Amino acid sequence: MRVAIVLLALPFVAGEGEKSWKRRPIAVLTILLIAVALGTLTHMAEHTPWSPVMDAWSSEPIPSEFLQGRTALERRGALVFQGKQCHNCHSLDDRGGQRGPALDGVALHLTEDQLVRQVIQGGGNMPAYGKNLSPAETTALVAFLKTLHPASQAPARDASRAAALGASEVSPRP
Repeated sequence: MRVAIVLLALPFVAGEGEKSWKRRPIAVLTILLIAVALGTLTHMAEHTPWSPVMDAWSSEPIPSEFLQGRTALERRGALVFQGKQCHNCHSLDDRGGQRGPALDGVALHLTEDQLVRQVIQGGGNMPAYGKNLSPAETTALVAFLKTLHPASQAPARDASRAAALGASEVSPRP
């Protein structure tokens, strides 16, 4: 940093050359552009809305309303959610990271199969966790994620699977 300040001050303290900033518009413009760019990038680095909250997993427990009335498997999924630091990127009840989408209503948008695929394969900005989770952890996590929907709304369902079940119930058995 000191070297940069010395280099920026050098034209003004040197014994030769033009010293007036009014007669050096290109140099002044260059310095202003560099200062604005550095200031903007510094501000963006400190205030980006997509930055993960790296201490969210330890400082923000899963809100209790997401744990009440859950089965043992769903509670195990909540532990996986916490232990694998999903809270760093995803929020529950506006607590946690902001990089990924809030998961309060994820079960409204994704079916069980889609949740499994998203966790294992990733997609968008989410990395794949297939190699980081055991099948039991994946099952538990998806069981927990399936509970994340408002009580007044039903979770997403696979229409093709429902149609197949409905057709098999209607068709006569041979």
